[in-house]
Parts: sequence; C-alpha cells; structure tokens
Amino acid sequence: MLTVNHKQCTGCGSCIDTCPQLAVVTVRDKYKFLYPSVNAEQCISCGKCADACPLHHSDSPPPLSPDVRYYAAKALDKALLRDSHAGGIFPLLARAVLSQGGVVYGCAFDEVRHPRHIRVEQPDDIARLQGLKPVQSDTSGVFRRVRCDLEAGRTVLFSGTPCQCDGLRCFLGADGDTARLILVDMLCGGVTSEGIFHRYVRWLEEKIGGSVRSLRFENKPAFGHSPGLRIIFRRGKFRYLLSVPAAWDMLYAMYRKGCISRRACGECRYAVPARVGDITLGRFERIRRAHPDFPYDNGVSLVITSTPKGAGLLKQIAPQLMLEESDLERAAVNRRLVTPIPTHPHRAMLLSDIYRHGFSKAAEKFGSPGLSDALTSLITSALPDGAVIRCDRLARRIRAKLAKKAPSDSLS
Repeated sequence: MLTVNHKQCTGCGSCIDTCPQLAVVTVRDKYKFLYPSVNAEQCISCGKCADACPLHHSDSPPPLSPDVRYYAAKALDKALLRDSHAGGIFPLLARAVLSQGGVVYGCAFDEVRHPRHIRVEQPDDIARLQGLKPVQSDTSGVFRRVRCDLEAGRTVLFSGTPCQCDGLRCFLGADGDTARLILVDMLCGGVTSEGIFHRYVRWLEEKIGGSVRSLRFENKPAFGHSPGLRIIFRRGKFRYLLSVPAAWDMLYAMYRKGCISRRACGECRYAVPARVGDITLGRFERIRRAHPDFPYDNGVSLVITSTPKGAGLLKQIAPQLMLEESDLERAAVNRRLVTPIPTHPHRAMLLSDIYRHGFSKAAEKFGSPGLSDALTSLITSALPDGAVIRCDRLARRIRAKLAKKAPSDSLS
C-alpha cells in the first residue's frame, strides 16, 4: 500500500490513475493542496501505486541529456506573442501537434476557476491552455486518457509542471508506448492551492469593490516585457480593466517568496538542468544581458530541448520563430533551472492566517511586496518596449566608447 509523505508528495496524480481498484483518490489538506489517499477497504495491495510514484524511482528526474540545447526564442506573430506568456512558444508547439492529427493536454481554468488538465483537439481551444497559472491543476483521470490516445496511435503533447510530467512518465512505465509522447515541462517556481487562490480573488474583489471576471498573470499591452496582471472586473452595470505591475501584487509577491507554495516545492528535485521534458519552456530572465542584440519587446522564452524528439518539434516551428542559441550559463539566470524557491520561514503562519482570517490578514503581516522590485517594475513598465531597447543599446555604445578611450595602464 502507498504511504503518502506530505513533505515530499508533489500531487502529480500518477498513483491515483494507476490503481486498478480505484482505491486511491484525491483529497485536500486543510490548505486545499491535493494529496492521494488510499481506501484500505478497496485496496488489494498490488503495489502498482507505489511503482508509479516518481519518489520511488531513482531515475527521477533522468540524468542530463547529451542532446540538450538552449535557446532564446519568440514568436514572429505579434498578436500571438502579445496574448502569450513569455515568447509565445507553447501555442506554436501545440498547433504543430494538432496539425498532425495529435492531441494536446494542459492546464486550464473552468467557469468556476477550478484548475485542471484538459484534452484539446481543436486549434481554437489552445488559448485556454496559454498563460501563467501559479495554481496546481488536478490531473485525475488524465494520465489514463493519455495512455488511451497513445495506444490508439495518436501523437500526444502533454504540458505541465516537471513533477506532473515525471508522474506521467512513471505512470506509463518503461514498457509504455511513449514514442509518440512529447513532454513539455515548465520552469516552475512552485504552485499554490486552489483554495488559497480563491481567497486571494475574494480579497481582490473587496479591494476593488467589484466582481473579478477575468484574471491573467501577464499584461503585455500595458507592461510589455515586464510581468504584470490584467484584471477585468464588473462594478454595477459596467466592466473595468485594471492593470497592475506584478511586483505590486500580493499573491505574486508571496508566490515569489515561497510563502504559499506546496511543501514539496521548497525542496523541489526538478529544479535542475537535467530536465524531465523533451522540451522545457520558461521566461528568459535578463535577456538584455545574456543576448544584448535579441529584441525582447513583449517577452522572450527560454527553450530547452533535451531529446531528439523535442529538437525535432522545435525545428518544425522554427520558421515561425526568432531563434538564437544560448547555453546553460546564460539560461541559468532563471534560477528555477538550478534551484527551487526556498520555503519562507513564516509560511505556516501566513497560510493559517489566510484560512482563519482571510487573505487580508496574511497580506497585512506579509507587508509590501518590496520597494526596489516595485520601483524597477514601475520604471520599466512605464516606458514603451521600443524606448527601453533604444536606451539599452545607447548605454552599451557609450560604455564601449568609454572603454576604448580608457588608457590601458589606468590600473597601474
């Protein structure tokens, strides 16, 4: 029988879908994080749930691939880029798979903001999977459906957190038919629970005096390359648009500090260069320093291909991309590639306050998101991307001229 360690369990759902007796079910802890639970009366002690658990596999995550390549990339389609997180790579990958008769799986919010993995067969539905979602999705039943698609000869693109991708890999097992499976794992900074997210939305509605209709964790029309929130809310008969720099948002600040993430996220073993996915996607941090001539307006993605399968799919969409090869040293500026966000020392207290007194009490104790981050976000988001790019290029030319004029023995 499976023993659930709440400090290490990622909630990937592999054990739930692999049980032949349906004896493993999803439950939520007091903070609404997802965990498996075994019904002892239905369990036949076959051990399949333990075999499917990534924590019981020494090769999870797998070793660093010799085929790994790093890229800075962005979609050439400006409309697609504007509506996507970072460089807009995922929808192009998804379209390529669908055009070959395949299917795509990814996280989407339903009408009551319940995050769960869904199956997509039509290009128009890809938009539901786009965008940053700091909330853990429910994968119950999804791994079984992926297996059915693979057995039917369909190509499957599965996107999710690294632990979810590894859960699917372990669920299918060494003997599973994975030749047509393409895993796309995201550079993840941890996940919060659906319950915490809903309390945040209610707190937000109290502050703005209206009901939130749409909430996106990117707002390129307002902030370009800088992270920002786009909130559409209704107050009376009218709808309003609120744009907020991400550094000013309380949920984003707590998330980035490891205050509201799952317990296992603080010691995530997937925050390493050896990736689970065939392709890894994330935001290319400090792109101006890593690739100074790469235009970063409206976002740039860090793309990592770890297998020939992943490299092949990226090659298919390459004509639709601005692509520049990078390396691990420059890519690792995104710290989620090499280290997890450590758990905040006051995590337990803040989570308790959120559930006992609402999000406002925890926000009061947490304080402001940080003056330096807020000022940086305000300055960069106040200028158009083109202006920031021109200023950056001018500064580099000035530094280069000063370096040439400086005497060679200036340090003597």
